[in-house]
Amino acid sequence: MNAWFANKLYLGLQALRGEPVATALADVYRTEFMPLEQLRAVQAERMKEQIRFAVRNVPYYQEMYVPYAEQIEKLEGWEDVQALMERLPAVEKEDVLQRPERLTARNVGKLRTHPDKTSGSTGTPIVFPCDQKAWAYRHALTIRTMKMHGVENGEPYALLFGLHWNKLARTQVKLRDWVFNRVRVSAFDLGKDTFEEYYQKVKAHKPTHFMGYPSSTYDFCFLAHERGIDLRELRLKALFLTSEPLFEHQRQLMEEVTGTHCVNIYGSAEGGLSAFECPSGNLHVTAEATWMRKRGLTGSGAEFLVTDMMLRAFPMINYGIGDEGEFKEGRCDCGRSHPMIKVLSGRSGEPIVLPNGRRINANLPSYIFKPFARLRVIRRFRFVLQGRDLRLYLVVSDGFGGEHMGAVEREVRAAFGEDILFSTHIVPALTPLPNAKHRTFIVLPVLDT
Repeated sequence: MNAWFANKLYLGLQALRGEPVATALADVYRTEFMPLEQLRAVQAERMKEQIRFAVRNVPYYQEMYVPYAEQIEKLEGWEDVQALMERLPAVEKEDVLQRPERLTARNVGKLRTHPDKTSGSTGTPIVFPCDQKAWAYRHALTIRTMKMHGVENGEPYALLFGLHWNKLARTQVKLRDWVFNRVRVSAFDLGKDTFEEYYQKVKAHKPTHFMGYPSSTYDFCFLAHERGIDLRELRLKALFLTSEPLFEHQRQLMEEVTGTHCVNIYGSAEGGLSAFECPSGNLHVTAEATWMRKRGLTGSGAEFLVTDMMLRAFPMINYGIGDEGEFKEGRCDCGRSHPMIKVLSGRSGEPIVLPNGRRINANLPSYIFKPFARLRVIRRFRFVLQGRDLRLYLVVSDGFGGEHMGAVEREVRAAFGEDILFSTHIVPALTPLPNAKHRTFIVLPVLDT
């Protein structure tokens, strides 16, 4: 598809959907090179609006923010907002899972929304209404990041992401892939047996860039290198990577094999697109749409709390995303004054080897439970592999029954293979892990006997 036509088609469809991407794009281009004080002023005004909206319209904040009412009323500049944000309590995933109605704006029916869903990498997917304005900024910030690396919206690309095995879901995905002018490489199916077929599809599509999980993009590049295929012939402009930590060994191989550079994009369903890697290699906070702070601790072990300042229907202010890092001092050579962060950890991207010998992408376990997100019968889940013993632990609601158990076990076999042997256990809670993030799949060492 022609890139110009693809961009026009995309913007037109988003407008019909009620998603003002063009307006958001104009705004993020306006703020891209703002001086720090001006950018902070914009950020402070938007955060004030978010807090005050939440206090007026959201039951959770009407109750929790009573002790801060006077401070909220007197908010003025960026320093005031920063001081308040440091005092406001964090919103935890448990708050969202247990009583989502208390975080939903009372006037949500008047807002144009579209359902959003987390990946489930921290336990159980969260489904919540996301404003079309928030969606627009998430897309606009992605487009701006692409443009600063020489890629225009609408250019053909390869998407190395997850793809659910459900036939209806795959049919819907094919339509979206056509609209977005992309060819998809399933991170769950990519392997030695399928690489050649995927490579030929990618080559025929003539992409100008890749976008995907670091792990699946790394696997694609590694398999190409192993077969002596020169991906530099694709003449890619950049590799845009998200949803997992980007490790240095992955970056080194991918850049060597493709002849282009990696671009780290940090975001989440709950927090939007929170940070982007600039051409100088630094990770900047999207200050025009995001407020980010650290939870208490200092140094690289501090957890980030994030706020999508555009999200009105289901505000999550100071949300505990579960990722760790620190702010980076100084000014970037790229000329952007957006704050810089570094040392992100917490998002799992290591491949998994199952007892049946199958090697799978680390994101696949979370896809198993996406069909159950709306039912709200499974609060948390975790696979634990120890030797050849694979156990699935579930924390469930009172509404969980035998039909749900059967459906879970069918989904596990569909994802992992019909020959997979595992046991399922209902437990009251999952043991917290050292990094404070609830992994969907952990491997334990085999104990000596």
